[in-house]
Amino acid sequence: MIRAIMSRRSPIFLGPIQSTPFHRYIAKLIDVILVLVIFFVSKAVWSPLGPLLGCFFAAFQDSLGDGQSIGKKIIGLRTIDESAGTSCSALGSAMRNLPLALVILFASVPILSVLVLFAATPFIILEIYLVFSLDTGVRLGDVMANTLIVEHLEIHPESTRFEP
Repeated sequence: MIRAIMSRRSPIFLGPIQSTPFHRYIAKLIDVILVLVIFFVSKAVWSPLGPLLGCFFAAFQDSLGDGQSIGKKIIGLRTIDESAGTSCSALGSAMRNLPLALVILFASVPILSVLVLFAATPFIILEIYLVFSLDTGVRLGDVMANTLIVEHLEIHPESTRFEP
């Protein structure tokens, strides 16, 4: 019964409202800026450390805390596993952020950086198209990892109502 409800993305089960594309892109912008800061600061310390830490953080950022990257925490969003309704796992985060992690890893190689830019452009356009055109607002990474971005609501134990 629960699987049937979840597969329809029912607001009865999810409770939290699905995020808007604008909020998702603001959160992603914050996350990308943070990944770039980690990349360049680590690269200044030791050259190979930048791509590795940047790639690692980009891949696993959505499994922090309650399924919230830093950008999602600031904006008030949360990544959940659609089939279980729980916070995004490390594996789910790595799957949904694989394209970004690979771009960071390969863009650090001077010869590949131009090729990565040309190869990544169609995927970025596809991601934007999917978020704006599908009713569910999922992107390719969400489909790969079976995740969903929702507004993060706090449940207060003393009351039974949801509060943003």
